[in-house]
Amino acid sequence: MSPYRRAGSLGRADPARGATASGLRLWLARAVAMTCLASLLPALFLSLTQLPHLNLVWLVLVGGGIVAFSLLMPVYAWASGDIRWLCGLYAVVNLIGLATWPLAWPSGVVGGAPWLWVCLGVATVCAAMATTVIVAFGYAAVSALIFGTVRMLPSGGSVSALTAMQDMLTLVVLPTALLLLIQYFARAVEELDATTAESQRVEADRAIDKALTQRRVILDGIIHDQVMTTLVAAVQTDHPRGEVADLARSAVTSLAEAAAPTDVGQPLSPHQLARLIEDMVEPVCPQAKVSVASDSDAIAVSPSVASTLGQAAREAALNVTRHAEADQVTVEIAARLVGDDQRVQVDIRDNGRGFDPEAVDAGRFGIKVSMHERLAFIGGAVDIDSEPGTGTLVRLLWSGRDQYAGETISRRRASQALRSVLRVELFLFLVWLVVGVQVLVGLISVLAIPNPLPILIAQGLAVVATAIALHKAGERNMTTTEAGVVVLCLAVIAHLVHAGVPGAQVPGYLTWHSSVIMVLLITVLVRGQRLAAWCGLAVFIVQVLIWARGNELGASAVLQVIFGPVLWLTLATLVLRGLRSIGEQLVRVRTRSRENTRAMAESFSNLVLREVWLTQLREQIGPLLQNLADPSHQLSQPERDACRILEGRLRDALRAGNLVSQGVSDAIQAARGRGVEVVLVDNRGSKLPENVRLATLRQLEELVATSTGGRIVARTAPEGYSDAVTILKVDAERNLTTIDEAGTVTVRKT
Repeated sequence: MSPYRRAGSLGRADPARGATASGLRLWLARAVAMTCLASLLPALFLSLTQLPHLNLVWLVLVGGGIVAFSLLMPVYAWASGDIRWLCGLYAVVNLIGLATWPLAWPSGVVGGAPWLWVCLGVATVCAAMATTVIVAFGYAAVSALIFGTVRMLPSGGSVSALTAMQDMLTLVVLPTALLLLIQYFARAVEELDATTAESQRVEADRAIDKALTQRRVILDGIIHDQVMTTLVAAVQTDHPRGEVADLARSAVTSLAEAAAPTDVGQPLSPHQLARLIEDMVEPVCPQAKVSVASDSDAIAVSPSVASTLGQAAREAALNVTRHAEADQVTVEIAARLVGDDQRVQVDIRDNGRGFDPEAVDAGRFGIKVSMHERLAFIGGAVDIDSEPGTGTLVRLLWSGRDQYAGETISRRRASQALRSVLRVELFLFLVWLVVGVQVLVGLISVLAIPNPLPILIAQGLAVVATAIALHKAGERNMTTTEAGVVVLCLAVIAHLVHAGVPGAQVPGYLTWHSSVIMVLLITVLVRGQRLAAWCGLAVFIVQVLIWARGNELGASAVLQVIFGPVLWLTLATLVLRGLRSIGEQLVRVRTRSRENTRAMAESFSNLVLREVWLTQLREQIGPLLQNLADPSHQLSQPERDACRILEGRLRDALRAGNLVSQGVSDAIQAARGRGVEVVLVDNRGSKLPENVRLATLRQLEELVATSTGGRIVARTAPEGYSDAVTILKVDAERNLTTIDEAGTVTVRKT
């Protein structure tokens, strides 16, 4: 198996695959277990008044089963995380208990709402944990139907059909809303896990391509900046031999160091970066003065970024020495923090003769290879400001995040990690559904009392509070002000409802506000205001206790009002805590995956650079550079010719990588020796399709090899043109060869 394939299989081998979904299942199991345990207390309390009437066998089997399963669930949730069988038994026992309630209650005795209603919502969630969400929906509908029927019987309180319908609607809507959310989260996270392996494979391939391309750009920069510069100087007979030797030794050293990993060593501070740039600039531009300004000691630039900035600054300084005729050169380095981003700016300024940047060929190597391409691969950019007679400013810009900040995971980053699995539309729908149903069932009861105005005002305020709670839910978290307004509205709603309920009783669904307050507090919690949500719950509980005491309401009535908000807000808090933990885990997994992928990509690109590209290059130029590096060695004319020919081959490779192969280069070299002018221009900007490239190389090699004079111009077109490549041969006649994007070759005379 090739190194490339090994690097490309990182996603398949990553042990983190499935961690997100399994983490969600674990936290859901624990949250459901704790919710079952929490519901046990109010269920036992409400059952106290009904125990003397219940059949003992029924009580042992049903009541004992619910108690046993509620106690066992937390144990298994933390021990193994698998509570599906316990959830299934819990749901079945609840449903059987509800269906057999009339048999367990003595005939002729009018009872009240079966205490099992406390457990029905949790039982629906347990049904989803044990089976599927679809089965759980059916469970919710069947249990609500049975409960409504029981409520109309003497054993269930002999309520009206209207009240029974209200009971049924409430029992269906609230668990169903929760089930929809759980189902969506579970499905979304499962899909996230299902795509993790593929995304990691794609990321690995991209990392390899990027690393290879970056290595190629670095190597091309060395070839242009040092190797070709050395060869051109060697061809010039008037060039000092000592300078040629110095250039050759520098090129040999750079090639020897080219295969070193890019991120070896510690990150550099701004002052260390300045020292590095000074060491790289000084040999080619001794008059340059380097300075640094930084407003933060927290800036740490990776070695690869520092090296790239230094190489680009070196090329800019070399251009000053060659062309600018300047006596003043400054290199100013500025580093600062902007939010979480680091910003580094390197200005190379001279007072030389300047030039018109628009008049410079965009493909000129010194600018294209040594600066723009290098900076592009580290996420940087180059800006050149110059005019004839005014000097030149070359500005190197880079910004990025600190890669050395450790694994500190903020809540904001953790929540963002799972943002892709959130569906705001579903959440908005469910909140409005619950609020709307509760306002509706409350309205039915309100119309039966003498003075419904306070409660009607409360219902209108509930709609307003819902709109505020959901304001810009898809764009940001809730602000503290918005949360405070919602909590204040809920307190006013509770006060109005309590003031409007007549007598020392809780008639029907006049306490509809309990469910509304519950769902809006959960909304406040989900939107990032946990403290406000729990403060709102505390205020509500105090209001209920004061109301109950003033109207001599018993503990059963108090529990009926506060149980839902307490239970479901607790469940939501546990689930959100789990999601935050999963988010933190996901951030760490992605960070480590990127690090592993990058490390393997770097290793593979170094291998290719060392074993393939550098080996080939050293075979081409190694002996020649060694001779050039020896100042005592006097160059012969054949050696100068060899330098000229090799410089041309390297120039072709840099200028037109899509049009060059070993065979084509050999043919071009021979043709130029026969007096044929060969010009290669690559405007593609990306790799040619393999079939097009192979067809192009065959045609070009054949045309060049058979030419005895004249001129051959081969050119690639930018992507999108019908003809990908054109080859014009001009000798006794003009022939035009075109190769389209499908690789079809067409030859015609012009």
